[in-house]
Amino acid sequence: MSKLRSVLVGTALAGALAAGIAAAPAQAATASAVSTASTASVSQAQYAKHWFSGYSSFGRGESRGERSEYKGYWYYSNGRYYFDIEARDHDRDRENTYVDFSYHDNGGWHTRRFATGGHGEWKFNISARGGFDGFRTHIGEGNNRDFDWGNYYRHSF
Repeated sequence: MSKLRSVLVGTALAGALAAGIAAAPAQAATASAVSTASTASVSQAQYAKHWFSGYSSFGRGESRGERSEYKGYWYYSNGRYYFDIEARDHDRDRENTYVDFSYHDNGGWHTRRFATGGHGEWKFNISARGGFDGFRTHIGEGNNRDFDWGNYYRHSF
């Protein structure tokens, strides 16, 4: 009787184990489908960043490595364009660094100037309702009218 009981318990245990192994792939597939669906909805809620950058020109006695630079990105969300711009002055010569951000809409061109003595970051947004259709940026460095302006970065929508 003891052998029969052991065989039955062993068979029941083996059957339960086999049923669990058979069910595991189905559960994993269901969990994977749910995970994929939630990942897809999160990625759809994310926005695509678009990067831009530039350097100032360099004056007498400056090397290319001593120029000021800016880096930034923009993205579109809920009817607005969001911008994040960061500027650095690499030569630490106590001259100001200027970033001109100009944008175009139904009212023409509008310019915003940002200034920093060494490092600065600016975040702002613009509504798409006014016909916003493009922007341009450039950076300069100096303390007088000669700012060693760099080339424009231009983007149209």
